[in-house]
Amino acid sequence: MLELKKIYHYYEKARALEEINLKVEEKALDAVIGPNGAGKSTLLKVISGLEEPDRGKIEFLGERIDGMKPHKIAKRGIAHCPERRRLFYDMTVMENIDLGANTLKDKQKYNELLEFIFEIFPRLKERKKQRAGTLSGGEQQMLAIARSLMANPKLLLLDEPSLGLAPKIKDTIFQAINKIKEEGTTTLLIEQDAALAMEVGENIHVLEEGKIEMRGTKEQLVKEPRIKKVYLGI
Repeated sequence: MLELKKIYHYYEKARALEEINLKVEEKALDAVIGPNGAGKSTLLKVISGLEEPDRGKIEFLGERIDGMKPHKIAKRGIAHCPERRRLFYDMTVMENIDLGANTLKDKQKYNELLEFIFEIFPRLKERKKQRAGTLSGGEQQMLAIARSLMANPKLLLLDEPSLGLAPKIKDTIFQAINKIKEEGTTTLLIEQDAALAMEVGENIHVLEEGKIEMRGTKEQLVKEPRIKKVYLGI
């Protein structure tokens, strides 16, 4: 579904991404792990058009999308759930959800998606009329994911969904991510909590200093001494 070929990206002279080669198959959930400053968020921004790669190609469903404007990439079926949520805090939960459905014209699909969102995040249904800015951190993360899902994406980009959340809320969020995976939505997950990422990810890519240094399944990577020591604390 998605393929990145030799992607480079710089902030002035600082290298953010170097020769990134990455494939995501349809209906897969791939996870990218790595330390702070490794380029994980930049990777998603480059895919969704918020940043333009300096070199390389990005293909989505066989079409080249690098250099396209973000709204055109979104219309092709890529939804980006950004780090730190980026909600419209003065608007209600329901208004934020409806903004996510901006490109969705099928009323029946809208109702199906809304039902699914309230099934995986029942807290949002209880707070439909509440302003987003008054929600807890965990509820805001639920809303950010819900808003992205309402676009009915072919590919969902999730950036650090567990950031700053208590362990119990992290578990709730990742249970929902598992259900999204089961529904067949192709997902690329960026996550600093390697243990959580490896629980849900089918393929794990280790990004360090802008380069993918290692990749494999959970079963393969958990045997690597460096992964065990640096990322899993074993």
